[in-house]
Parts: sequence; C-alpha cells; structure tokens
Amino acid sequence: MASGKMMNDLLSLVVREVETDQAMQKLIEAASDSTRSRNVMVGLLDDEEGRLELVYGHGPEWSSKTEGEVIPITKHEGAGIVAYVAATGRPFMSGDVSDDPHYRDLFKTSQSEIAVPINDAHGRLRGVLNLESDRPDHYTQDDLCLALSISSLASLVLEREEMRRREEALIRIGSALDRALDEDELIDALLEVAGDVLRFQAVSIFLYDPVQDLFMLRGSVGQLKDLVGQVGYAAGEGVTGSVCASGQSVCINNPQADERWRGRYLELPSETIASFLAVAIVYRGKSIGAIRVLRRVTDNPYLDNHFTDEDQRLLDTIAEQVATGLENIRAVQKLLRSERMVAWGELSAKSSHMIGNRVFALRGDVNELGHMLKEREVQRDTLVELHQSLEINLVRIEEILQDFRDFLTATNMTPVTTDLNALVHESATEIFPRRSQVRLEFDLDPELPKVSADPRKLRRAISELVENALNYFEEGRLRVATRRALPEQVQSVGLPANKAFVAIEIQDQGPGVSADKKAQIFQPFYSGRVKGMGLGLSIVKGIAEAHGGNVYEAGQEGEGANFVILLPVADRH
Repeated sequence: MASGKMMNDLLSLVVREVETDQAMQKLIEAASDSTRSRNVMVGLLDDEEGRLELVYGHGPEWSSKTEGEVIPITKHEGAGIVAYVAATGRPFMSGDVSDDPHYRDLFKTSQSEIAVPINDAHGRLRGVLNLESDRPDHYTQDDLCLALSISSLASLVLEREEMRRREEALIRIGSALDRALDEDELIDALLEVAGDVLRFQAVSIFLYDPVQDLFMLRGSVGQLKDLVGQVGYAAGEGVTGSVCASGQSVCINNPQADERWRGRYLELPSETIASFLAVAIVYRGKSIGAIRVLRRVTDNPYLDNHFTDEDQRLLDTIAEQVATGLENIRAVQKLLRSERMVAWGELSAKSSHMIGNRVFALRGDVNELGHMLKEREVQRDTLVELHQSLEINLVRIEEILQDFRDFLTATNMTPVTTDLNALVHESATEIFPRRSQVRLEFDLDPELPKVSADPRKLRRAISELVENALNYFEEGRLRVATRRALPEQVQSVGLPANKAFVAIEIQDQGPGVSADKKAQIFQPFYSGRVKGMGLGLSIVKGIAEAHGGNVYEAGQEGEGANFVILLPVADRH
C-alpha cells in the first residue's frame, strides 16, 4: 500500500500547485518515481469528439509526437488497454501485455501496464492514467492502489480547473453587465461566454415581448441563430414555455419522452438531444424569460453526456445575473428616454423662442417693405439695408435649424475606415478664414493608425471646435494635432483600458476654460456666446461617443483651451 507520508506529500503538492498543467505533470512524475515506471501518461476526455487525447506524459518514449495522440473509447480488441479502461470504467493491470487481446503497441518497450480511470464526482469519465514498464510482471497490487490514489488526486486537480473555468464565466458575465449599454450587447456577451468558456453545445435565450405576448428568441448559438427575433413561445407552450411561465428551472434527460415536449424551435434535431436544461430569468418574483442549453447524444455509447446539478446551479446563477443586468439596462433606458424628452422639450422651447425672435424681425422687415412699395419713390439705400436685414435673419434661422438637425442626428453613424490625418487637415483648413491674425499649425503623427469613423460627422465635430476656438481669440496660434492616446487620457474619461485610441487635439491661445465649467460646457444649451443655441459642444460630444470615444477639455484657464477627441483604433480584421 502507498505510505501515508507519500499520500500526504502528493496531497500537499496538489494544494500548493494551483496551475493545472504543473500539478498534473508533477502527479505523473510522482507516479513514475514511486512505481518505477518507464512511461506514465494521462489521456483526457474530449467531450465533443467522444475520445481521449494524450495531454500529459513522462518517460524516455514520451515526446511531442506522442502528445496529442488520439485514443478511441471502445472495448474492441486491439484498440488499446487505455481505450478499454475508458469504455468500462474499471482499472486494469497486465503483467504481459503481449498476451492481452486489448493491447495496442504504442511503445515498443512496454511489457507490463496499469490503466485506471479518472472520474469526476458524478462518476463520469474525465480521463485515464496509464503506467507502463519495460519489465514483465513489474506491477503489484500496491502499485495499482497507488495509481488509483493518484487518479483521485488528478480528478481533484481537473475539478479545480473546472471550478476556475466556471468562476471565469461568472466574472466575464459580471463584467459584461457593467459594460453593456443595451440588451443585445448583454445577450451577445452571455452567448460568447456560454460557447467559449462553458462549452455548451447549444445555447438560446428567450425574453418576454409584451407587444407580441410571447417569450421571443433574442439570441442563440446553434441552428436557431437566423431566427432570432422571429420565433417565440407562448407561456406554457412546450418545456421552454413552461419554464418561462412558471419561473421554475427544468433539467430533463431524454426530453423527447416528456409529455410537455413539442420539438419546436430547437438548436439541434430533436432526436439528437440527450439532455435539456432550461432556467428561468426571474426578477422580483416575475419570470421575464429563460436561458436554454442542450447537449447532443454522443456517438460513443460509453459516455454520459447529461447535465449535472452543478450545471443547473451554474446556469441558475448566470440567470440571476442576467435578470439584474436586464433590469438595470431597462431602468437606464427608461431614464434616458425621460431625459431625452426633457431635452427635446428644452430644445423645442429654445428653438421656438429663437426662431420666433427672427420671424418677428422678418415680419417687421416685410411690413417695412410693404410701406416702401406704397410710396411713389423707393430709397435705394433703405432697400439695400432692408435686404441685408432679411438675409441675416434668414441665415440665422437656417443656422438654428441646422443645429437642431445636427443635435438630433449626432449619433446616427455610417462608419468607414478613415485616414484621420487627412480628414483633420482638410476639415480644419476648410473652416479656417483666409485672412486672420491667428496662425493655423498642424502637428499630425505620420504613424497614426486608421480609425473607423463617419467622415461627415467627424468633419462637423472638428469644424465646430476650430470655429469655437476662433471666437475666443483674435491673434496667436491655433494648434491642431493628432497622436496615439496616452493611457492616462483614456483612463481620465472612463474608456476601456484594453483598447487602443487616437487623440485629436485642438489647442488655442484664448482665455481657456475654468475648472468648474469643463464638464458643463458639453451640456445642451450651454453657451458662453450670444450667438447660437448652445448645442455645438454637445453635438461634438455626441459624435465622439457614437464613435466609441469621448471628448474633454484639457487646457489651463488663462493659458488657452485644449479640446481633445479620443477615437478607438479600427479593428485590424
């Protein structure tokens, strides 16, 4: 029997070594040393393919060619002792492998062999530990007991890795909850985690749509992907509709035998589904949808592909997170709709007042024109003044209406991959007056990466900032620059630190902006000038945010203003 000290040492090793690969490798080396084996290997189960793959090994014959070797799971003769142990779930020891009908000649040196299954807490196969010696009748019952003990420790290591993977899934979903701005973004993040980290074979999410009175398909990984937004279940319809209506989770093996089964809107053909798990998305006691995952019938009859209690608890936890995230998003959207209505009211009131003033002036000019036309002689100078007044007031009304349109459409984007330097240079040059005491200077980074931008909207933002600067000083320098954004710039406005951004800087030598007004100047209707509706910088902010960036003022009061637009670098794929 294995000594107590040895097992204590191995257990301590497993506890101390948190890296899965390192812990498994050390267990294999310990097995090799304690049993005097020539080669020791571990094959791990590939759930999707229903086979083993040699992942870890130690010994003179173990090499990169051996690593990755695929082993079927079968009782067929000649498939190998490891294949037979995986199929039967029972340990196996042979003193002379040449006489064993199951033996497969992997290493020419092998004479004796032990193979034991590595099972999880539910008794399901996770892999096989294999020990080989170049001596006949080398192994004893004590060696077999030791191999079984090491197999149990390997199971603990793999279970810890599984728990780490599930913890990662919950962290990623929690992070998505913090970042997601709308329901579709949250659902996409959930599906990505389910497919990437949790490796569910099919995942779908259904949410209640009060307009259609159905739990509509909102996202899917599987054959339903093209039907998102088109199909849904009535409350109580089929197993999925029952979960949505009752708020109670359901896990069913061989679901085709369930009396509620309808076989509608499935990610896999009905007859191929081995296990069905659906958990309700419940918020404040009311079901608002469900997350559904499926596993297909494996081609290998020796494998158990059913969901476990741990799978259900994990999905229940994810559903709780999603419910909270959805409600938060909906609350924010409700607040934004309310704020938009307030902004719309303010915009309508202010534009109505400003246009009304101009219309009043126009009416006065028209009345004056009417009186002039009744006179026998018309004074040309007076007529010229009247024409100029009419023209000025019409231009002012056009400017107000353009601001109105730009404010409402600032976030409507048609992005294309754009050479930012060329666009910035052209936009600033076009708006800059031909005769001016101000010097326009460019400092454009020639190595600047491209951005994905709406050129028309970005021109509007740059033109606004250049024109805004020129209204605050009459001589000096206006510097327009581009460069890669610094990490502290990105962090200062709360943009993702893991993304690359570029910066557009428009720096003047005017009076600058006081610290208490740096945030206020970007609010709608704020203006330090009489002209306009005070929407210019608000429009710039809307355009920057619609690009996935932001804008802020970084100058020092008394030393000039410095407006910085941050834009994300275009994806390279």
